[in-house]
Amino acid sequence: MGSVRASLLPPDSPAWRDLLGAVEHDFYHRPDYVELCARQEGATARALLVERGRERLLLPLLVRDDLDALSPYGYPGPVGDRGFVADGLRAGLELLRSEGLIAAFVRLHPILNPDPPSDVGRLVQHGQTVSIDLSLPAEELWRQTRADHRNQINRALRNGHRAWFDEAWEHYPAFQRLYLATMARVDASAYYRFDATYFEELRATLGSSIHLCVVDIDGGIAAAGLFVETNGLVEFHLSGTDDAYLRQRPSKLMLHAARAWAKERGYARLHLGGGLGGAEDSLFDFKAGFSHARHAFYTLRMVADAHRYADEVRERRPGADPSDLGGFFPVYRAPD
Repeated sequence: MGSVRASLLPPDSPAWRDLLGAVEHDFYHRPDYVELCARQEGATARALLVERGRERLLLPLLVRDDLDALSPYGYPGPVGDRGFVADGLRAGLELLRSEGLIAAFVRLHPILNPDPPSDVGRLVQHGQTVSIDLSLPAEELWRQTRADHRNQINRALRNGHRAWFDEAWEHYPAFQRLYLATMARVDASAYYRFDATYFEELRATLGSSIHLCVVDIDGGIAAAGLFVETNGLVEFHLSGTDDAYLRQRPSKLMLHAARAWAKERGYARLHLGGGLGGAEDSLFDFKAGFSHARHAFYTLRMVADAHRYADEVRERRPGADPSDLGGFFPVYRAPD
């Protein structure tokens, strides 16, 4: 079987990019994207690399305060050899403990991690995400679109509403305004309220992989969204809708256009994601109207040093139960 080797890689490590070049992955796993998220969090970008013979596992992490680690924003679960995930994570926990880290919170990828390990830490299912199989005929994709979505898309087209991909990025400032207004409208946490610097760095980081779709209604930008393509998998990343056009539901036309755009370019799957925070809420219901395909979304909560973890809980959250890994994790970082 061979010995197990584990290491924490910095973003400039050639081993990080070399592994991504050999395995199925998403943009959430890219070192430059993880670095961007680390700057947002005030954390340090790292990737856990575990090897055993020819088996390999890579897991992007943000290390906080030399105390614990969490996933970057999105779905950056472990990639590599699927049969090695459980053993690789156990070896990774040993490394984290030796590095002085006591816990790790990991968001698994709904598509790339279809069989998450149930015997490493605590696995929590939050709901489902939605994807569109772009290999299906256009007629079948339209058939899978819910009737109310089809009606509103047809009405929008009859009324002259337009959706297109703005490759010149002329409307990127409008997208940012709409995104932040939408986060305010849904009362999203500060975690989701990215600033202008983040958006500029996001575009610079992802380069030709990221695309901007906009919806025009009577000369006004009614909705806009970001789509990121990696190896044929397109992620619906962020979006916003102008309050003045909510009744017209322009996001439906946007996803209809994005589906056609992605299929025409030969991509394999469009992943719409799920509800806010993984919940099966109204956002999830909106996305579910475009496809029958569902994927379970899990997070994995791992404690590397149980004694130190319990000490942190007792010190920061007196009365909380250190053994309860099903709620906010790590529990000592729970908001008041």
